[in-house]
Amino acid sequence: MSASTPKSLSSLCLYARSLRTTSRNASTYSAGGWARNSDGPREPREDRGDRVSYTPHGGRNGGDREGYGGGNRGGYGGQRFQPRDRSNVGESGGERRPYRPRGDQNGGDRGSYTPRDRGDRGSYTPRGDRQGGGDRNYRSSRDRWQDRRQRDNAPEPVKRKIVPDTIAPQLSPAELNSVFSQELFVFRCDVTATQIPAAMQGYKHLSELGVLTTDDISNLARQIHARFRVDQVKEDVLPHIKTLIEDFKAHKIPGHPLAAVHLISCLKEMEQYSEFEQYWAWVQQQDEDFCDARTYGAAIECLAYQGTPLATLEFLWGEAISRYSTTVVPSVAMTSGRGVPVMLLQGIITARLFHGNWRAAYEALDICIRLYPTLTPPRIYELFVYERPVREAYIVFLLACRAGTPPRSSVLTPLMKEVWLKTGDVRAVLRLVYTWVAAGGTPDPIHLNSLIGAVLGSFPSKLAKDDPTYEPRFQATFEAIRNLIQAFTSMGVPLRHGAFNTVISIGGKLKRPELVHTGFEELLKAGLSPNEVTYRTLLNAVADMKDVGLLESSWEMLKQGQRDSRRRWDVMDFKSFTRAAISCGKEDYFQRELEALKHELGPSMFSGVRTAFLRATQSGGERKPDKREPVPIDRETLQKEVLTLTQIFSSGTIGDFTKTDTESLFNITPDQNPRGAKATPEQEEELKEIYTRLCGSGTSSAYNKSAVSAAANAIADVEPGTSITGFSIDQLRWENWKAINRLLFEAEVFDLEAEAEAEKKTIDASQGQIIAALKELKDNKKPRNIGYEFTFWNEETAKARIKQSVEEVVQLRKEGTEGWKVREMQVRGRLVPVEE
Repeated sequence: MSASTPKSLSSLCLYARSLRTTSRNASTYSAGGWARNSDGPREPREDRGDRVSYTPHGGRNGGDREGYGGGNRGGYGGQRFQPRDRSNVGESGGERRPYRPRGDQNGGDRGSYTPRDRGDRGSYTPRGDRQGGGDRNYRSSRDRWQDRRQRDNAPEPVKRKIVPDTIAPQLSPAELNSVFSQELFVFRCDVTATQIPAAMQGYKHLSELGVLTTDDISNLARQIHARFRVDQVKEDVLPHIKTLIEDFKAHKIPGHPLAAVHLISCLKEMEQYSEFEQYWAWVQQQDEDFCDARTYGAAIECLAYQGTPLATLEFLWGEAISRYSTTVVPSVAMTSGRGVPVMLLQGIITARLFHGNWRAAYEALDICIRLYPTLTPPRIYELFVYERPVREAYIVFLLACRAGTPPRSSVLTPLMKEVWLKTGDVRAVLRLVYTWVAAGGTPDPIHLNSLIGAVLGSFPSKLAKDDPTYEPRFQATFEAIRNLIQAFTSMGVPLRHGAFNTVISIGGKLKRPELVHTGFEELLKAGLSPNEVTYRTLLNAVADMKDVGLLESSWEMLKQGQRDSRRRWDVMDFKSFTRAAISCGKEDYFQRELEALKHELGPSMFSGVRTAFLRATQSGGERKPDKREPVPIDRETLQKEVLTLTQIFSSGTIGDFTKTDTESLFNITPDQNPRGAKATPEQEEELKEIYTRLCGSGTSSAYNKSAVSAAANAIADVEPGTSITGFSIDQLRWENWKAINRLLFEAEVFDLEAEAEAEKKTIDASQGQIIAALKELKDNKKPRNIGYEFTFWNEETAKARIKQSVEEVVQLRKEGTEGWKVREMQVRGRLVPVEE
């Protein structure tokens, strides 16, 4: 079966569908057709009813057919094959005359075969010149022999290890001989093609027969998980998960720890925590056929998402190591990570990050990238990118790229935005992109838009147009943008409107009309036509610049584009028009245009736009200014960074990270941040000695050398013991260890800065409240509660207030005033307010 299986996913699905129509269950096979004989070949059953033997050629009406006869099966039906008669061929397939080869090529009467006329060609000569055939060089047998000898002595080319060219599932010899081979093959095809509904149809019957293996169950659970990640439709997946869990508990199907991992992860993503708790309570008590340390890791991660206390999750972490660490002492496994699978490490890292224990999380990351420097899943790096501050997220992202395991594109996009918004360093944004591409990432158009926004945002907003440095900087900035567009285009990234819309938008925010006009011109030069988003962006730029002269022309272009595309009006069109009209002081112009379009908008939309306009008029329609100033960058530095990106994009290969100064690469705003000071050679040697004492000199032999070497050998053109980014395994471990210490330092500084900032805010707030309270006392007003029932500025004031309060309570008690007891409790409690 494997010899004739298809080699593409689409053909595989069609092939599986055709097999499904012919597959039969056990009763069908026993009722008719070919019976399987365990001692020899298949034999035809005698009882066939009124069926005749199958013959492909002959009549079409089910009558007697000749050739391929159903009697004696020697040769082709017991008779020699006879050419079919082609005379009087009708729909019912009548008698046919013998086949005759073609003769005359003009379609006339065909007699005996006659070669076609070849014009002025002479007799056939194997070598040398042919008449009418052109001039050809003659080569003797000795020349050909020398060519063969030269080829034989040439060095053999390096054979690249490739994946087998078929994705069709394979059947074992025992499964091929089974009567259920076709049905089992169709089931595995459906699983491979992620056709979950079709696979579950075959699963029901095959699970009852007991022919499914542990790999079948694991693959099915994995593909169910994959299907939910793509579709995000809970109703299509949850019933199948419940079916598998019920069959696991009833022991109808064999278990597999990875199947439990995928089921738990899928329940976590669907937020079906009640089903998870029931399943986990059962699977935790099972043997290694159903549960192992990897299952514990998935369960710890799911419990962390529910908010389970960290102490409970740490207990599960220890329990998993004690239960499944058979070759290593549990205490050694917990500190060194030996024998601990990556999934368990991922679970405890998630738990520690969610609970804010960043120090223990980084220690677990250190273990993971020391054990598996090139095999750590990108998901573990992504957790730190999501949960830690921007400086740490930036370093962790570059750490993943240096290891040759770049995170997903959806992780890079928000990180670029956050780095730019929090730091304003265009160099850091550029380095994120070209480091990610050098590690094997594929850029998207949205990355180009973000880069253009960062490059334009670094242009000095206060630089006057008559300044001598203005024009050179302006031209250098746009030259960098053109180079970026060209680099992305060379990588196959389509050029879209978003790149030029970004130029227009940034030009408006910087109040640079020349940027807006240049962006519009570049869009037209690229062969693109402005769309509705371009016109809205232009109106927003008009609002930022308060350009009255450009308002009417921009709105007319939007209206004309709406008519040409014959699209309906959108609320976003009028939102941009509202901002522009209010900013330019042209409210009357907006109202006239809105009245003119009343019949096109309809009553509902017209009323909504009018209401939004009135509200915006009261608020002024101003956009909040960006208080962050970008990090200044000179033309040479910008051109150097863009050139590096262009070279990496054009190389088309994985970059060699050994040629990069990693310490400077990790720095954000190095001119303003003293954290990025590079270690001296003496300090580097001292760190190396500490690393050797802690981790040992032979780390390659101590930590999973076989796994790392196997991964390296599986990649073409990579030497054993070397990562795809150029580092040796030992060197990569050393660099990772230094990076972890850098991250610990960054985290410590961040916590200190956060505490100082929180303390400053508290002091400022308290001082403001105290000043307000003193003013109220000065004005003979009762001071308001500022967080304490009594606020003392000096001892005398405190004594006076206490005495006054006690006397007030005594007087209320003597008079029998209602509520005197409540007042007494307030005075006694001081800081405990009592509601009346």
